[in-house]
Amino acid sequence: MKVFIIFLFSILLLPVNGLAQEDLLEILRDNGTITQEQYEKLKREKKALVGKRVEEGVRQKSSDFQFRIGGRLQLDAAVYDEDDRDLGSGTKVREARLYFAGKVYEDWRFKTQINFADNVVSIKDAYIVYAGFERTVVKVGNFKEPFSIQELTSPNYRTFMEEGLPGGAFPPGRNIGVGIFTHGDRWTASGGVFGETPGDSRSDGEGYGATGRLTLSPVHEKARAVHFGVAVAFRGPSDDTQNVNFSSKPESSVTPVSLVTTGDIAQVRSYVNSVVEAAVVYGPFSVQGEYFHSALRRNANFSNVEFQGSYIFTSWFLTGESRSYKYRSGIFSRVIPRNNAGQGGMGAWELALRYSQLDLNDGVILGGEEENITLGLNWYVNPLIRFMANMVFIDTDPKAGNEDVTAFQIRAQVVF
Repeated sequence: MKVFIIFLFSILLLPVNGLAQEDLLEILRDNGTITQEQYEKLKREKKALVGKRVEEGVRQKSSDFQFRIGGRLQLDAAVYDEDDRDLGSGTKVREARLYFAGKVYEDWRFKTQINFADNVVSIKDAYIVYAGFERTVVKVGNFKEPFSIQELTSPNYRTFMEEGLPGGAFPPGRNIGVGIFTHGDRWTASGGVFGETPGDSRSDGEGYGATGRLTLSPVHEKARAVHFGVAVAFRGPSDDTQNVNFSSKPESSVTPVSLVTTGDIAQVRSYVNSVVEAAVVYGPFSVQGEYFHSALRRNANFSNVEFQGSYIFTSWFLTGESRSYKYRSGIFSRVIPRNNAGQGGMGAWELALRYSQLDLNDGVILGGEEENITLGLNWYVNPLIRFMANMVFIDTDPKAGNEDVTAFQIRAQVVF
């Protein structure tokens, strides 16, 4: 019986409808499975778990140890109306992730995140953090390099289904390294040195890099925020190839095709990617944009090349909510509806419009140019479940095949 009571308590931890939990307890009491005393105890413990702060994951705590399990699931479908090139309409499990995070002995933290999408197991986050300094942490492992507010904001909370065009080409993403992150009341500073991702070939030398980011937030209130940022990422390719490749999908994950791509650029000694960030939140309205630049330095007899891209978008919550800005890290976080759908409300509804462009042409490198306009509609059923719809109007120049494509895509997402 004790094991059964523990099992019942575990059910109460799950993020399901509270009335359904109470009905279940009443049925078990009425048919004699649990006693009235056990019924009252379980109800009290359930109420103790309810709080105003919304967090995903199942937690376990002790005096010296905290442990949490969570994840996300994103299911996509897309239809492409293309002129020439078949992009492959269909469906896809965009993300199927589990993470394990925790804290040990007050100052030490850890996180491991694994993705199971595409029938391939891949490591995302895998790091250890020392947080014993005031307003400063040191992180060691595999994690995102501090570059671009769009990149650093979790896909759980991004306004559109996919990043704007430059986000597929320039951010360094996750690599193994050491980073330092600190912040003040209105600023953040972060930087680190990095190698390559887990599993990369290192038969003849590993690529290396260094990245730094500064942000300023002169305003960061509950429904208002102003953000400025700049980041620079230096990268030296691995010794065995000295090749780099820049490409970006057309803001849709279902297709495997990149309409703009440089292919392998040989004899690259090093390259520097940089980004300038800006964002404003004013009540239900927000504007966000970034400009990216990449400069490649090549060996003798090979010309240096430069690429660039940018995006800007605006969003409006019809139901009055605001995007949530985290000034301590200079990124955006979870949107919490004023009233959850099905619990006396209609959830949160957001309209968004984005323009993005990417230019991968310079000299003899003809990777192509692309411009996209994206219309977005988001329905936040509650803080953990969201449905998204994007219409993407895609235009590429003749050097990239002169593709004019319209993509309609939808997503169902749960964060747990």
